Amino acid sequence: MGLTGAVALTHQGHQVTGIEQDPGRLRLLREGRAPVFEPGLPEQLSAAGATGRLRFTDSVTESHRRTPFDIVLVTVGTPPAADGSADLTQVDAVLEEVLRLLPAPCVVLKSTVPPGTSAMLAETHPGLRERFAYNPEFLNQGSALEDWAVPARIVAGTWTEGGLEALRELYAGVSAPWVATTPSGAEMIKYASNAFLATKISFANEVAGMCCGPDIDIDHVMQGVGFDPRIGHAFLQPGLGYGDSCLPKDTNALAHWAGTEGLATPLLRATIAVNDAQAGLAIQILRTELGAGLGDGPGDGLADGLADAEIAVLGVRYEPWSDDLRAAPSRTVVPALLAQGARVRVWDPGTDTGTTAGLFPGARAAAGLPDAVEGAHAAVVLTEWPQAIEADWRGLAALLAEPRLIIDGKNCLSPEQMHDLPVRYRSVGTRLPASAVHSGVSRRAGPRTEA
Repeated sequence: MGLTGAVALTHQGHQVTGIEQDPGRLRLLREGRAPVFEPGLPEQLSAAGATGRLRFTDSVTESHRRTPFDIVLVTVGTPPAADGSADLTQVDAVLEEVLRLLPAPCVVLKSTVPPGTSAMLAETHPGLRERFAYNPEFLNQGSALEDWAVPARIVAGTWTEGGLEALRELYAGVSAPWVATTPSGAEMIKYASNAFLATKISFANEVAGMCCGPDIDIDHVMQGVGFDPRIGHAFLQPGLGYGDSCLPKDTNALAHWAGTEGLATPLLRATIAVNDAQAGLAIQILRTELGAGLGDGPGDGLADGLADAEIAVLGVRYEPWSDDLRAAPSRTVVPALLAQGARVRVWDPGTDTGTTAGLFPGARAAAGLPDAVEGAHAAVVLTEWPQAIEADWRGLAALLAEPRLIIDGKNCLSPEQMHDLPVRYRSVGTRLPASAVHSGVSRRAGPRTEA
């Protein structure tokens, strides 16, 4: 968020200083290189640097002493604590430094924080209320620059006209609806937005669990539901749960905050529970499909877990366009497979083999798709990489060992192609090839492939 904002504000015509205390990241930024992966960001960073209006340093105090800032945007992380609450340590630390600056700049907090945090900060720091705004971000990984330039809305949480005017000047030239509210209201808008998106995903996954009959296609169901303009298609794609950097963190933090306030949140708790169980779906399918088949007798393999199984995991990231791995399904699925004794090889074209090996001790990092699947009893797709979607699956199927199981954890592979291969294909909910739908024949009746 911080780097995207710095680049975007530079292109809007502002003079921008980025404060980065990590020496490695600061070195990259000063060289004009982005330390995070985001489509278009390297090019836009280079262009912003060429304007002469963007620079990077490690000290807000020294920079302010040379050229005082009008506005300081606080974009530090609020990672989840062990109990699920938002850890505000970084917010507190940066505010302690910023509030010592003279002349005093306007402070715009953009980090995601629980409702009431801004009010608490204002009580702790006299004089902050008059020059403070809470302005949450709504940037999607993969389209962050576009989301900043053309936002769906700008939420301005302020107590004074001065704070609101500072935000209007900051976003001059950006066209979007404005929601002017209190800082606590703005904090709740951010959490409620992410909680609702998480609820849509969990709902889609719960519906997928009901679309298990031979003539109900989950793709058709979600397509039909999404065409309702009151619902929309976004965030209705079944899979192994929400796993980006924000939805797990923010839904858990909101539930924790509500609990401390004595507020009941049964729907939010159910959303979290559905999601927590969803990553286990891949393990459940593997145990069902491989357990009995790999032991010495009926049920032997299941009783022993997956100790005799060779499993290829295809994809480390949650999404191809983000290198944020904090809540990716692979972080749950791979350790669970290793714990059950499976021999796991992991492939991800966007993550080098050294990083993959470090993430998953005990697993083998595969250099390519054929290397990953050769001799594996099952391949589990966890990331919708184009290289996987467009792969020669007929050739890959020939490399798999019996029973040649393919688990499509992102529902991204072609049901038509999978139906024509000598494999067992499992998706999140039933997905039917067009030939089966139009002929009225279910895929379960096919000789080779089921879903």
